[in-house]
Formats: sequence, C-alpha cells, structure tokens
Amino acid sequence: MIVIEADASDVNYLSDFGSKAFIYAYQCTLPVEELRKYINVEFAPSVIRKEIQASLATYFICQDSASNPCGYAKLIQSPPPRCVNSDSCIELQRLYVDSSHRGHGVGRLLELHAESAARKRNIKSIWLRVWEGNVVAQDIYRHWRFETVGNERYQVGKDQRTVLLMRKSLY
Repeated sequence: MIVIEADASDVNYLSDFGSKAFIYAYQCTLPVEELRKYINVEFAPSVIRKEIQASLATYFICQDSASNPCGYAKLIQSPPPRCVNSDSCIELQRLYVDSSHRGHGVGRLLELHAESAARKRNIKSIWLRVWEGNVVAQDIYRHWRFETVGNERYQVGKDQRTVLLMRKSLY
C-alpha cells in the first residue's frame, strides 16, 4: 500500500467515497435526508476542488497493491476549539477506510502520513472530532495516542450531535 497526496484529478473519488462513508457512518443515527443535505454541501466536488487548488486542505489517498484507492484522510488548518489548547495545531477532519480494507492498517497508514505532513510544517499537535457514539473509532484514536480534551455540539442538517474533541501531541 502507498499513500499519495490528492490533486484535482482525485476530486470525484474524494467526493463520492467521502459521501458514501459519511452516510454509512451516520445512517443509523440521522435521517438519510438530513445526511444527503449535509453531504451535498460538505462533500461537493466544487468544495473539494477549491480546497485542493487553493491549498486550504491536504488530502491523502491510500492505494492498495493494485493501485485502487482504499481510503483517505484530510488535514485542514481550522480554528481549534479552546480545549485543544495548542498554538500550533491542525485538524484531521476526515479519515475514511473502505470496508473491504478495514483491519489491514489503512487507517493507521493514513494517520501516520498525516502526522508526517504536519511535522514537516512544524505543527505541534493534531486534533479531531469523533461522534460520541462511535466507540470503535474512539478506541482506535486512543490506541494511536489521541487524548480526549473536551466535547462540543456538531450540527448535521437539523440535528445536533455531541462529538468528542481529541488531540495528539507530535513532539
């Protein structure tokens, strides 16, 4: 497996796979109609293309041995919540792995690649949001040495969910 930095030619994959992964993750807790409204904005190809072309976000795609994409991660410089408490941090906003590749180290490879990219930028910590009901993801992040530093409400359509805020020091 290899990890590549995405460019404009990857926009459709990032949009399609991200949309499907988001719906899969939240379909049991939110109405599909609300999820679709959310992804039509947040995962729109035009939004992702702008983020890549304007260097607002960095996307990393993992490819399997046949060069098929099997997951992606997104780093974005966004204002951290106060509890993250770092003057030099970056958000790991998305980390999605294709279901056929879960348990094979794809997520970890993407996370390590994101860490490496952050270190090259002299970033001191990575933070993320994870839905409080996603205990599996929380356990994985804790295994990767992320610590829970707070929580907040997160709006998806008309619904609000509580998300945990987690941070990992890179030094």
